[in-house]
Amino acid sequence: MVALLRRQLRSGFLSWKWGVVAVATVLILLLQYRTAFYMPWKLPQPNPNFFNYMLLFSYFGRGSTIYLVVLPFLAAFIGGSIYSDERLSGRLSLVLPRTPHGRVVRTSLLSGFILGGSAGSTPLMVSLVIAVIHRPHMWFVEGVLNAYNYPLIDSRSWVYGLYRYNQILLLVLTVIYIFVLAGLMADVAVCVSFFTRMRYVEVLAPIVLTVAVWMGVGIFGVYGLCYINFLNFGVATRPPNELGAALTLPVLAAIVAMLYVRERAQDAL
Repeated sequence: MVALLRRQLRSGFLSWKWGVVAVATVLILLLQYRTAFYMPWKLPQPNPNFFNYMLLFSYFGRGSTIYLVVLPFLAAFIGGSIYSDERLSGRLSLVLPRTPHGRVVRTSLLSGFILGGSAGSTPLMVSLVIAVIHRPHMWFVEGVLNAYNYPLIDSRSWVYGLYRYNQILLLVLTVIYIFVLAGLMADVAVCVSFFTRMRYVEVLAPIVLTVAVWMGVGIFGVYGLCYINFLNFGVATRPPNELGAALTLPVLAAIVAMLYVRERAQDAL
């Protein structure tokens, strides 16, 4: 299992697909900084804070929403085809005589989680590096927009209390949450690949799931249930954000678990 995991991770991290992640990261950050700092009107400068240069935190940056929309694609594109690649390349038939199929499946899920989490969190981490280099400060910025101040995070945002209490803790929790979210998105794709032989169909699964949830919460007016809304911290003011944040990861994990159980049941027939 360790050897298989190492090989899958090496193959995944050396894949040409990371070029797509790099291009997406550059485009997202260009949009973020263009919309956050190049306004057609004059705005007062906030107190120095590296959050102002990060995805998900800047009040005016529009790159955050695009990042959250494409996150399932980035995660699934890098980590979602691990099992499919094994099968379509013919390596799976060489591995199975030495390794039980169930172990291959579990290893593929672990590899997909690590690769997907890494890919999905890449734009956020790059923005963090840029932010710390450009503005290594953490002064508190009031969450009220007026003639003398524009906020980083709106005072009505569901994370504003944590932002006031401990900005570093908010950052750490955000990075962990994004990594796990992206990893689970990739694992949804991996599980779908168990049931199809068409290349890259699995990549579409988390994207379709995300769009369906995003549209559904909009129709019923419960915007905070979708991660695209509650993770855009600067303007995440529409409830029920806390409930959405609490449910999203367990629901995704449950979907992965159900698909895994179905695959094992099918494999036992």
